[in-house]
Amino acid sequence: MARIEIPDGDTPEVVRALTLAPHFAEVVWAYEQAVAKSPLDRRLHELVRMRIALINECVVCLNWRNKDWGVTEEELAAVGDYAASDLFSAQEKLVLEYAERFATDSARIADDLIERLVEQLGASGVADLTLVAGKYLAMGRFMQVLGLDQACNLVFDDSGELVVTTV
Repeated sequence: MARIEIPDGDTPEVVRALTLAPHFAEVVWAYEQAVAKSPLDRRLHELVRMRIALINECVVCLNWRNKDWGVTEEELAAVGDYAASDLFSAQEKLVLEYAERFATDSARIADDLIERLVEQLGASGVADLTLVAGKYLAMGRFMQVLGLDQACNLVFDDSGELVVTTV
């Protein structure tokens, strides 16, 4: 249940909350579309998304699945302890470390971590990764802090329609 008063309706609470700040709604949608166009490997997207979802404690984000992005349920369950897991490649662990630091202690991300990321992804890849992580962090916190859709599960059915179910 939302922690602020939002308009009634059948759409997800996050959509209705954005109508309270219409000057942001278009920008949020554009950011969502830009992240969808990101050239970052989809598997890395999904791992970063889940690591940030764990940090944000966002119920919707934790329940969301991108089935075609190459990450198993076992791997998603291991994201919280990625450093000790043998399920992830060295590159994936590096990206997960960056996502974690970005979400928890960004002012102290070491130059060495950035340098290792540049070696793996290139400068444009690091810029892209940072913007992707920023989207997941910002929208996950927006939803979690305001209690938006935290009692439901949002998924797309096989026809591409958004389905909202109560958790």
